Amino acid sequence: MSEFRITHEIHEVHPDIREKLTTATIDAINESSARSAEDAALVLRNRLGEIGVHMSPEACLAAVERIRSGKSLRFEIEREEAED
Repeated sequence: MSEFRITHEIHEVHPDIREKLTTATIDAINESSARSAEDAALVLRNRLGEIGVHMSPEACLAAVERIRSGKSLRFEIEREEAED
């Protein structure tokens, strides 16, 4: 997983969401650097919840593993798909 999607509609309401996500993710990873990836993912999920972002445990774990392997995260803005 190389990128996380933020809908355009969320970005319109919260234009600084990308920066908040990046900061919260880095803080959580740094705070939990001595913990297992699973524990770090829980810290990340809680930290994101504090800024009103809900991410699945699987996505949090993927983010932690990606950062710990030296790769970067990208938060991409996309249009919300209309439901049929």
